[in-house]
Amino acid sequence: MSEYVMPNGQSFDNPVPPVNQSGEYEIKCKVKKSYNWAGGVMLIQLAIAFAVQFAVSMVYSTVKMAEFMLENPQPSVEEMTEFTMSIQTPFYLLLVNTLCYLIANFACFFIGKGVSKTLFPVKLFSKNKLGVPDSLLCVAAILGLQGLSMIVQFITMSITKVSGINEATASMMSFSDNIAHNVLMIVYFVIIAAVTEELLCRGVMMKMLSPVSKTFALVASAVLFGVMHGNFNQMFNGALLGLVLGYAAMKSGSLKLPIICHMAANTNAMILAALEYKLGEGAGIIEVIYAAILIVVGIVSIIMLYKRNGLINEEEDGFPAADGDKLEVEPEQKKQLTWKLLLKSPTFWIFLVIYIFTAIIMLTPITV
Repeated sequence: MSEYVMPNGQSFDNPVPPVNQSGEYEIKCKVKKSYNWAGGVMLIQLAIAFAVQFAVSMVYSTVKMAEFMLENPQPSVEEMTEFTMSIQTPFYLLLVNTLCYLIANFACFFIGKGVSKTLFPVKLFSKNKLGVPDSLLCVAAILGLQGLSMIVQFITMSITKVSGINEATASMMSFSDNIAHNVLMIVYFVIIAAVTEELLCRGVMMKMLSPVSKTFALVASAVLFGVMHGNFNQMFNGALLGLVLGYAAMKSGSLKLPIICHMAANTNAMILAALEYKLGEGAGIIEVIYAAILIVVGIVSIIMLYKRNGLINEEEDGFPAADGDKLEVEPEQKKQLTWKLLLKSPTFWIFLVIYIFTAIIMLTPITV
C-alpha cells in the first residue's frame, strides 16, 4: 500500500514540513539565537562589571573601616557619615569603574567571540579596505557628530537646567588637581574604553545583529551602543557616534579603523574636559564655537564619504566571513528577520529596561 501524501508535502506516517518551509524555520531560529546572544552578552557584561565592583568595594571598604575603627573605637554618627563620604573619592570611583569594565568588556568579547564562531564566524582584524583619505574622513565625521551632540546637550541643559549625570559621575569624569586621577582618566577613556567597547559593540554585538542585514545591524547596534552608556547625557552622543563607528567597521572590514575613530572621539572629549577645568564657565562660548566648526567639518566629511563609498553594500561590506557562511535570505523575509525579530528578543528588552532605568536614576538636577 502506497503512503498517502497530503497537499502541503507532509505524510501521515512521517509529517515533515516542505524543504522551503523547513529552511526558513532553520534560518529564523539561527537568526533569533544570534539576536538573543547579542543582548545576552551585554547582560553578562553588566553582571560581571557589577560583581567586580561589589567585590572591590567590599574589600576596600572593609580595609578602610578597620583602619578607621582602630583610630576611633567609638565613633559618633557624624564621624561615621563623614568617613563614608571621604572614601568615595572621584579617583576611587574612576579606579573601580576602570577595573570593572576592563575585566567585563574583555571577558564578554571572548565569550561573544566563542559563541559567534558557531553561528557566523568572521575575521575581525583584517586589512583595512579603506585608504588613508577615507579613514581620515571617518575620523573627521565622528568629530563632527560629536560637535552636533555638544550643541544639542548645551541647548537641552540650558532649557531644562538638568544634566543627565549625577554629581559623583560628573566629578569622576572631570579633571582635578589630583594628577593620578587625571592620568587614569585619560588612559581609561582614550585607550581602555575605546578599545574594549569596540571589541564588544562592533566586534560582538554588531556582528551578531548582521546575519540578515548589515544596514539593520549598523543602525540597531548604534542605538544599543547609545543606550548602554546608561545616562541621557551620553545616549544621543553614543548613538550618533555608533553610526560612524559601525560604518567605519563595515566599510573597512576590520575593527582597526573604528578603534582609531573611537580613540579620536574620546581624545576630543578629554581636550574639552581639560578646557572646562582650566577656564570654568568661560569655556562655554569657546566650546560652542569649537562645536560649530566641528559640525561643518563633519558635514563635509560625511558628504565626501557618501560620494566616495556610498551606503552599506550588503554583498561587499562587513567583516570577511568564513567560506560557505553566507546566510541566504529572500528580500521579503528581511523585514520579518530584522526589527520584528529583534523586538521579540527577551534579552533585548531586559537590556533596554535596565539601562533606561539606570539613566532615570542618574537624572539629578544640576544648575547650569
